Parts: sequence; C-alpha cells; structure tokens
Amino acid sequence: MRVEVSAPNRIDVAGGTTDLYPLYLLMHGGFTVNVAINVPSRVTLTTNHDCFFRLVSKDLEQSFECKDLDDLPTTGPLGLLGLILRQFPPPKGLNITTNNSAPPGSGLGASSALTVALISGLLKIREEELSLTEIVQIAADIETALIGVPAGKQDHIAALYGGVSLIHFGFKGYERKGYDSSALNLDKLHNMMVLSYTGAGRFSGMNNWEITKNFIDGDQATRTKLMEIRRITIKICKVVEAADWEALCPLVNEEWLVRRSLAPGVSNPAIDSMISSAMAAGAVAGKVCGAGGGGCMITLTPPSKRSAVEKALSDQGATILDYNFDFCGTQMRGPFQV
Repeated sequence: MRVEVSAPNRIDVAGGTTDLYPLYLLMHGGFTVNVAINVPSRVTLTTNHDCFFRLVSKDLEQSFECKDLDDLPTTGPLGLLGLILRQFPPPKGLNITTNNSAPPGSGLGASSALTVALISGLLKIREEELSLTEIVQIAADIETALIGVPAGKQDHIAALYGGVSLIHFGFKGYERKGYDSSALNLDKLHNMMVLSYTGAGRFSGMNNWEITKNFIDGDQATRTKLMEIRRITIKICKVVEAADWEALCPLVNEEWLVRRSLAPGVSNPAIDSMISSAMAAGAVAGKVCGAGGGGCMITLTPPSKRSAVEKALSDQGATILDYNFDFCGTQMRGPFQV
C-alpha cells in the first residue's frame, strides 16, 4: 500500500507567538492571522513486507532504517519522523520519504506541515480517524517534545485547512474563521504581497521560548508588547474580514515594529537593510515570517511598485520566491496497491 500526502506551508500575517500554550491562556486569548501557500511539505508512505522502518528526508539528505520501533530516532534531523511513528505505529514495516519545498529555516511552518502530513498518512495506513482539532493538538505536542520548548498551533491549522485563517486561541482550544478563493478579493492581496528568502535560516523555538519565559516571569516590557501585538492582530482580523488591504499595510508595519523589539534575535542588520531598501523602492510594509532571526519575509507593495521592490530586495541578497495561495489544505492520494 502507498499513500501520498501534501500539506501547505503558510505566511503568518500577524499574531505569531500568541498561539503558544500556555501563553494564550495567560493573555486571555491569543489571535493569529495566516494564509496557506502552495509551498508544500510532502510525505510518501509505502508498506513493506520485510518489517523494516525506513526514513528518507530528501531535502535534508538524511536516511535511517531499523526493525525495532524503539530504535527510531527521537532527536536530530529525523527525530520528528521517529517521534510521530512511535505515536502512530503502523501494522507492518513502512518506508517513509519526506520532502519540504521551503528553504531550510524558512519560518513558513514547514516542519509543522510535515508533521500534519505524516500524521494524516499514518492514520490512513492504520485505518484510524481523528478530528482536525485532535490532529492539531497531537502535532503541536510532538513538536514540543522534539524542540524542548512550547510549539504554537497556527502552522498546523494552516496546513490542515488551507486558505486564510483568522484564529482565536483560548480556554476552549481554538476557533477558526476560514476564507477560500471566492472570498475577500484575495487576488488583490496576492498582487501586493512579495515573499522572499533572506538567505539564512533560523530556529524559531528559542525566540518564542525567550519571549514566553519573560512573559511568565512577569517582565512588564514583554507583557506590554505582547498585549499590543494581540490588540493589533484583532484589528487586522477586522481589516481582513473587510478585505481592506490598503488598511492592512500600516497595521503589519505596526505589528512588526513591536515584534522586532521583543527579543534581540527577532531582527538583524541584514533584515533591517532589506526592509529599508524595499520601503525606499515603494513598499508600504514588511515583516519577517515566523519568530524572526532569518528565514523568509513578506513585503507589501502597490502592484505598480512590485518590480522595483523585488529588485531592491534582490540587490540586498534576498531571493524572491514564487508562490500562490493554497485553498485545499492537506491533500491525500491513495491508498494505492504496490
């Protein structure tokens, strides 16, 4: 039997970090806005008859095989795959091949999309069903175990549902308002939004953990800034629902200025230079994706200035990434007989 699964990565527009447990409880609710993009994480699962577990990561150029489930890695490059397999052991041997399309350390939620894709494929192999809410919770818990600090949930939600997601995190878990291709004049937003790779990956977990720890420890500056991000994101939710894309731009700038001051690693001189050059070329907003420190960034620009903005970013060392919005979420092909 063979199953093929793909799950989209995402652009986070606002509210990142407030999707971390228990932070969103302490903030009386977290809010995030993101949009899934057709930059997928892919998994192929094929049962075998020799009872081996074989893991292959194409993008990381790593592989591993063993016969005993307990010998699967739980740390390192393939630790995520090992942890997921231990949680959802297949009834027989299994070959797993994975591939992330996003650059390493992109900040586009690739590891979360991969987690969702692999869990979905294993559920199909096991002939088991879980709700989307259960998949989100389990996926976030597995990633938390891997990285050793709390993992957020917004990336898994984008990967499962696709489209535009306005998400509220609170005592009841999460509530999502979703929008597909027929809503909100999203073509206009896409024409305004440039996605680029800054040239250096980063590990988002430590930035987020430092911010969370400071909040829990009672650091007043951190608390004030995170509550400000929460306030701005609530405004962005209203702007998105109204499809007022011009009004989105100053709010994205406002959120970024607060976010970049949360921790020393969120921005750096190279990122600041890229954003400044893009603004000088006609862009109206810019921010780094994910927890910052590198990876990808988005730049909002009038369509008439897009070429000039892309050139300015390229001249600063950024790589412009081709993308479109994804409205399908996690997709599965199979099972096929092999």
